[in-house]
Amino acid sequence: MLVKLDTQATIPIARRLQLEQGDLRISARASYALGRVSVLIPSYVRAEDLRTTLSHTVAQRYRDKEIIVVDDGTPDSTILDTVKQFPSVTYLRTPANLGLIGARNYGAARCTGEFIVNLDDDSWLEDDSGLDLIVSFMREHPRTGVAALNIRLLGEGYLWRLDSDSIRLRTYKGCGNVYRQEVIRSAGEYIREFYRQGEEVERSLRIMDAGFEIRSAPGIRVFHAQSPINRNRARHLAFEAVNYLRKELIRAPFWLLPLGCVRALRFAVRHRREIDRKLYFSELFGTRVPLLTFVLRYRAPVSTRTYFAALALGRQG
Repeated sequence: MLVKLDTQATIPIARRLQLEQGDLRISARASYALGRVSVLIPSYVRAEDLRTTLSHTVAQRYRDKEIIVVDDGTPDSTILDTVKQFPSVTYLRTPANLGLIGARNYGAARCTGEFIVNLDDDSWLEDDSGLDLIVSFMREHPRTGVAALNIRLLGEGYLWRLDSDSIRLRTYKGCGNVYRQEVIRSAGEYIREFYRQGEEVERSLRIMDAGFEIRSAPGIRVFHAQSPINRNRARHLAFEAVNYLRKELIRAPFWLLPLGCVRALRFAVRHRREIDRKLYFSELFGTRVPLLTFVLRYRAPVSTRTYFAALALGRQG
């Protein structure tokens, strides 16, 4: 049974230190296999949803694939027990609960595929040839660093019309995307302090600044069941609003900082009736991630050209 428990001993010490310290500079990575696809699925306490996701994912017809589940510190053995039902799936467990962003980084650092497909534990590719379509799309669009897949939400439609052409985007959704290994080398991982909600928007700026495109892949469909477990719209909006402001503070060119901050604050005001205000102000001014410390650590503005290019691209979804 191929249930591979992760071990720090397999990671070079320099890389291990980068992982522990959350360093975005990727100076060395394990080699990866051309044509291989890594499917990365973080999970926390949603064993039943994960079982459904894995049932669909192992049925993908593409041969050279690895499926990796990252158990983000679930307090019991339910995630491991679920993975054991799928002998071809690799099980990793984080040393502590890192949050969704930390779990994605933890898993991505251990992927060996040329392409990394990100799914939530309640989402899956609808077509069993989905991975084949992904590889074909990425081959046809060599400048594309990230492809945003066409996500269908429970009870709703798709994010893009299925008959539309691929278009350039300024960001993507975390529960249905694919990116190249080169993106991690050039643009880095997610910033762990973003914790959850809106982390893709900041990383998208770095990806574009590194010379990659972000494109929609409307013909590749992902179903997102949107499990009610661990979902709270008021909390999600609070995290998203704070992360929006953090993104502007560390990535906006200096002379555009006022514009960026105003745009971020307008988002919070627009959702003021729904947002968890206590959490919003706690995240903004609390001690979990002190704002000044965060800015001093990560402030590295993108080029003015990249910033305006992102503004010019209409966000879909």
